[in-house]
Amino acid sequence: MNKELMPSHTTFLYYFRHTLLHSVCALWLLSVTGIAQAQTPAQSYPSQPIKIVIPFAPGGSSDIVGRVFGQYLADFTKQAVVADNKAGGNGIIGTQFVKAAAPDGYTLELTTNTTHAANVSLYKKLPYDAMKDFEHIGMFGLSASVAVVAKDSKIKSIVDLVAYAKANPDKVFYGYYNSASQMTAALFSVRTGAPMTGVPYKAISNATTDLLGGQLQVLFMEYLPALPQIKGGNVLPLGVTAGKRYKAWPQVPAIAESYPGYEIGFHLGLAAPAGTPTPVIDKLHGWLTQALADPVFKQRLDDLGMEPMTMSREDYRVYSAKEITRWAEFVKASGVEPQ
Repeated sequence: MNKELMPSHTTFLYYFRHTLLHSVCALWLLSVTGIAQAQTPAQSYPSQPIKIVIPFAPGGSSDIVGRVFGQYLADFTKQAVVADNKAGGNGIIGTQFVKAAAPDGYTLELTTNTTHAANVSLYKKLPYDAMKDFEHIGMFGLSASVAVVAKDSKIKSIVDLVAYAKANPDKVFYGYYNSASQMTAALFSVRTGAPMTGVPYKAISNATTDLLGGQLQVLFMEYLPALPQIKGGNVLPLGVTAGKRYKAWPQVPAIAESYPGYEIGFHLGLAAPAGTPTPVIDKLHGWLTQALADPVFKQRLDDLGMEPMTMSREDYRVYSAKEITRWAEFVKASGVEPQ
């Protein structure tokens, strides 16, 4: 080979270094691009409408709180937030839907003690794991229920209800549409010795209609849906299930005042499918925390009968696990057999 055509040592090093530099730059560019692409979904979230699945029919506590938070979230993120009621199966249908949804932060669930605590003990084969199948984002707050009768009922107090039930063991029926309405009544029956028969309903509206129509003698309603019924004079409140009186109805006694040891409340929270990116969950938790710190939002919850409760994600996860145990004790004490 002609020596003049052969590259010199200096030329060879030049080309080698030049090629190596290009390779390193290319690899760096690919790496940076990959990182940017991986971060983009979380950084740009939300870039499309968000759906909050409410696993119960319209009108209940979860429905009202879900819609209130949806309005706040829409104003904050400038994205549409759709409340989607998927009722049925004591909250199971809607919860299954969320479990199977893409874990991208665009499908959330308004969770309750029914869907993620009581159902674990109420069903022998629950088609989801209340802890493992979801990312628990945070809690909205705590509330309780109130025992109500139709306005023209002869029953005027919680003591009257117990006496009437004992005198008419086959004539007192209560309706239930979720675990709160079922367990509060069933546990009341056990603790007071008042024989009552439960009748299942798909929605609170149907149960309320039958209460006003005389087919039911009593209904244990959460504060939120009970507020307009009591204010409108449609029903008479007998007693609240919390350990103390509800400030909106100071004249209504706590059931525990007549039957010490009886106390049962519930919580509402927010969850996403398992596997939703942590940065997205952190954003949602941050927005929920900001909402709970907002005086207007807090007042709205207060007006709805809910005590706002702020927790870290880890504390809420621990709380959710403990709720499963607590409701297992309620179910056992009530004598309700798992389906």
